This record gives sequence, C-alpha cells and structure tokens, in this order.
Amino acid sequence: MLARRPLSERELRTRLTGRGHAEGEVETALGRLRAAGYLSDEQLALDSIVARAERLGHGRLRLVRNLTERGIDERVAAAAWRRAVDQGDVDPDALLRRAIARRVGSGALDRRAYARAYNALLRAGFEPDALRSGLGPHRGPAIADDDPGDGFDA
Repeated sequence: MLARRPLSERELRTRLTGRGHAEGEVETALGRLRAAGYLSDEQLALDSIVARAERLGHGRLRLVRNLTERGIDERVAAAAWRRAVDQGDVDPDALLRRAIARRVGSGALDRRAYARAYNALLRAGFEPDALRSGLGPHRGPAIADDDPGDGFDA
C-alpha cells in the first residue's frame, strides 16, 4: 500500500483493518514499518507541505488542515510547516505573492474583484492579515483606505 502513495499511520491502519486484519496484527505491522523508517507521519507531513505548497500554491492553514484530515496530529502538521519554512523549502511571502499574481495579475481591483480575490485566497489557506497586506497594492481608488477589505461586505 505504501508503494503506491505515502499514507499516514491512521490511513494505513484504516486500510488494513478494513481488509479484515486483526487489530494486534495491524499494530505489529505498523510498529515494524515505523522502526524500518517506512512509516513516519512527521516525514509525510513535511513532504506533503513542501510539495503541495509548490504545486498547488496553498497557504499554511489549508496545508495543515489537509494533513489533519488525513489523520496527522495538528501539532505534527504545524511543526512540519515551521520546519519547511526554517529549512527554506517554503517561503510564505513568495507563496502569497505567487498566489496573488496568479489570481489578480497586476491591475487595480474594484470592490467586487477585490472581494473575490480575497475570498479565493482565504480558501486557499492564507492568513487574513497577510492577505490584506498582500492585496493592498491592488486596491483600486474606489476602495476607501479605511475599508478593511476583507471581502465580506461586498
């Protein structure tokens, strides 16, 4: 099963028990796989964050949520994000700039276009404060400076 695609410990446990293997046998197999280095939620989390950030352009919130949905502890997923950033494998600022450029381009945005871009980037897992800062230069003159621009009032 691990030869096809990396799996979290929970995913592998679910698949093995779903195929009728006894709980004790499953735990023994998982222990052997961990000891041999074939099963590591920490490594899976790191590899997934780096690959999905680069390939899909998702932000921290979505990447961590995706891992927790796969059964990886939230602390492990958050630590993998920090490790990827610390190692230079993921640059959060560059990631946000690329995502903004892909969705916005270089022109000024009216209120509706700003709201659409903000909400799309929010769904992609970027932090609201970072979005406001990153989208700031794209705000058209029709959007007042005191408008928070969070996209919810448009």
